[in-house]
Amino acid sequence: MEETNAPPYKGLKVLDLSQGIAGPYCAEILVQNGCDVIKVEPPGGDWGRGIGFAPEGMSALALAYNMGKRSISLDAGSDQGRTILRELASRADIIVESFRPGVMERFGLSYAQLSRDNPKLVYVSVSAFGSDGPYAERRGSDSTLQAMSGLMMANRDAQGTPRKIGILIVDVSTGLYAAQATATALYRRATRGEGAHVQVSLLDASAAIQANAIIEATLTAGRPRTPYSVPAGTFATANGHINVTSLHDRMFAGLCRAVGREDWLDDPRFSDSQARFRHAADINKALEDIFLTHPSEHWMRILGEQSVVCGPISGYQDFLADPQVKQCDIFQQVDHPGLPPVSVPRVPGVQPQATLRPAPRVGEHTRAILIEMGRQGADIDDLFETGVVCGPAPS
Repeated sequence: MEETNAPPYKGLKVLDLSQGIAGPYCAEILVQNGCDVIKVEPPGGDWGRGIGFAPEGMSALALAYNMGKRSISLDAGSDQGRTILRELASRADIIVESFRPGVMERFGLSYAQLSRDNPKLVYVSVSAFGSDGPYAERRGSDSTLQAMSGLMMANRDAQGTPRKIGILIVDVSTGLYAAQATATALYRRATRGEGAHVQVSLLDASAAIQANAIIEATLTAGRPRTPYSVPAGTFATANGHINVTSLHDRMFAGLCRAVGREDWLDDPRFSDSQARFRHAADINKALEDIFLTHPSEHWMRILGEQSVVCGPISGYQDFLADPQVKQCDIFQQVDHPGLPPVSVPRVPGVQPQATLRPAPRVGEHTRAILIEMGRQGADIDDLFETGVVCGPAPS
């Protein structure tokens, strides 16, 4: 009998050949929805393991985007390493890779090569700029795409200086889009019996996440930049900062009542959104003075009573301790040997009873995976001794 609470992708096998953020995050979404994901790493490990604070290769990137995977480390430059790699690929329902065009074909692992024997294969290619075109061979990163896509200009400061958004927003959104496209490919496989080659790039994602901003730039060409609404911004309070947004006339009226400026309701300067745009400086200067008179908690309460969109400016520790965050069970504490416990957010939409498992160390499961493949003890020892595969010594 089928388990009623079984995760939707239970039984699907994924071979994750990607490194960094975008491809691994796609595979992380799959593992949290029930896939068995084997991560293949070179002897030195995924390059993301060396980014930032990384004790023994366990960086924040390695933890966040590889929870619950099993790691095998092998030398794909050796004949035996490529043989193991092709055998693992032949067992997979889904392959995720992030190499530049042509690399997988040289390994004998391209979609065209593998789908001949496995027509139901879902093959996911994550790249910087796509599979063809003048930039196809160019290396790219989150920062590169933030720069060239207009995202840094959208985040420019008051003096017009372009600024990078401080999180890996292009990489992460690429992983999200890749996982979504993988889901549609799996639906096609389930309904038509056909596999698919899914191709998603950082270039695609950097455009998609800015659709409305790019369209607005076309519609407003030559016009001065205007805010979406007024007021909309961050204001200092007596003990911190809050972010306040007035989305429409009714909300502005609620704001007026909350801050004791009912006189603004009859002021022609603030009668509608266009008028407020023209007099934004007057509104914002008055609010700056008003919000300084009480602590954030006071303003959160009375603005909330008037249905004004607002929120405190919090650090990560405050966010983790927030009562709504705790109630929604967004984070799960995961223990990794040798590291302090880390709070990891679940992928939105996964079953709440799903338990996150630790991220693997480089090659942590090499021996176990080789045994699953039918390799014998002496053969496995020889692979380790010759450097074809890597991993921790057996306990």
